[in-house]
Amino acid sequence: MRVALRVEVCSLRGLRQGVPNLMRLFSEYQVRASFFFALGPDCAGRTPLRSWRNRRHLGLAALAYGTLMPAPVLGRVGSEIIAAARADGHEIGLCGWSPQRWAQRLAYADDGWVRQQCDELWSAHLGLGGGAPSALAAPGWQVHPALLRELSTARYRYSSLSRGKLPYLPVLQGVRSEIPEIPTTLPTTDELLRRPGVSTGNVHEYLYAESRRLLPAGHVFSLNAEREGGDLLALMEKLLIMWKGQDGAVRALGDVLDGIELETLPCHQVGWARPEGNGNAMATQSVRVSA
Repeated sequence: MRVALRVEVCSLRGLRQGVPNLMRLFSEYQVRASFFFALGPDCAGRTPLRSWRNRRHLGLAALAYGTLMPAPVLGRVGSEIIAAARADGHEIGLCGWSPQRWAQRLAYADDGWVRQQCDELWSAHLGLGGGAPSALAAPGWQVHPALLRELSTARYRYSSLSRGKLPYLPVLQGVRSEIPEIPTTLPTTDELLRRPGVSTGNVHEYLYAESRRLLPAGHVFSLNAEREGGDLLALMEKLLIMWKGQDGAVRALGDVLDGIELETLPCHQVGWARPEGNGNAMATQSVRVSA
């Protein structure tokens, strides 16, 4: 059993509390993960209903970010944490500029907006120093043809923008990415918790059962720093114990590529689907197409 960990860091609380908690946990179990950091403003206050539902996870102050209070710029306040994660041997990627704006607007934006966002993201990354990021992810598994054009091999090794079953080269509206896509294969904790009969007391059993389904390149589990690094930290520990047992392997997404012949990767159309337990449309690996 092989499970790669995709950690989204898209809030101030996730950055300051969740990432250090996860780093300590991963160090204890000798796990290397992929951390994807948003570097722009945390505008959680501009999505008040979502923020209110998740106030325990994001913190009450987050309800005012971008409205009553200035939106904290995650790359500026988190530079030392990002450097510490890199120094611990974890893979470092980027998770968009402003996470709320990307999740809500990216799929419907015009090409100019996407290019501008990508330029701001890359400039912020260069200001951090410390080496090139391994990959690009998008909050909420959103994608845009103009975003695929920005995924050059000069900047990124791979992307993680979609849900799916195996690594592929994504194609959207006639635009093909230059770099491999490693999709998320497993449901998220929150998606499972919305299913009948699933609770925080047994959700790890459902996730473990899902991860036992064999896939050619193993599984990818996506977690949020403020959730699995906060009130669900004990659940994350249970999962690590189960996944590492019986000769299992927990790894970074970049490690998935090491076992793949990139020249043989198929091209797949990117479609849209709503996973069970989630009402949002997400970029999803679809039919295979010719190169």
